[in-house]
Amino acid sequence: MPAKHGLPSNVEQGLQACNTTFGCFEVVAVSMLAMLAWAGFSAGLLFAPRANVRGALAAIGAECDSVIAERDALAHFADQLGELPTTQLQGTSVQGAGIGVASTTSRPPNDGMAAVENAYRETVMAVDHYEQDYGEPFAQHLATEFGEEIAGAVVANDQLTPQVKSALLTSAREGQHQREKYLEAMGRERERLQEADRLLGSIADTCESVDGNRLRRRPFEELQCRLDRLFEERERLTDALQERQERLHEGITFGWDRRDTESVYRFLYRDLDATYPVLADGTNLLERMRDVESRLTTAVTARL
Repeated sequence: MPAKHGLPSNVEQGLQACNTTFGCFEVVAVSMLAMLAWAGFSAGLLFAPRANVRGALAAIGAECDSVIAERDALAHFADQLGELPTTQLQGTSVQGAGIGVASTTSRPPNDGMAAVENAYRETVMAVDHYEQDYGEPFAQHLATEFGEEIAGAVVANDQLTPQVKSALLTSAREGQHQREKYLEAMGRERERLQEADRLLGSIADTCESVDGNRLRRRPFEELQCRLDRLFEERERLTDALQERQERLHEGITFGWDRRDTESVYRFLYRDLDATYPVLADGTNLLERMRDVESRLTTAVTARL
């Protein structure tokens, strides 16, 4: 698997494309301005205050399901691998240097490496999303998951030695552990999205409640009260978006490893219209609130 446990390989490529975290992140400020212009055009067409956040929650859910499947597949692979017999080899190492692959056997040969490949295909390569997300041949995927040296030892030799078996088991356990860290990071992102979803929904409800038809017929005091409520909610939303943007600057942590937010979000939300769903929906809602404020202000002025 393209190291989805740490970060997927396409995210790693995205990281390499950025010279610095803040160099990549400069796009956020420009994106905010672009979203303001877009929101002004779209507000009158269809107002969906949480469309991007809801899409992001669905994307996070799908990603977590895939990673859980990969973690469990590695566990099943390790279980099957643990049952396989090994052959102790003697002589000069010829392939897979460093992990004990040698040229002569100390007991009758077995088909250990073929059994390793079968176990890998039946577990790690059997997850439902494998062809869609990876579609790699066995040797390539094994190298991506466990490293070139271990993969070389498996592919180039017929016998499963205790050393190779131990290296495979260690790498499988590490893959499970790294995916657990990845799931923890996704869990934190999910919680923040759920918090944003509740906030945006609450503020959007207030925005709609203070708006209305025939506002000029409303008493001055009522109109002023509606404006005050709108201003309070706008301040709450602005503070929340500022906090969100500060978190984006901090990056995303996977265990002890901190990654640049731009590349991670481009991977996670690659199928959404917005790389930053909370900022996109929040900016759209701010524009909606400006429209309501304009109508209320016009009504108040007419009552003076």
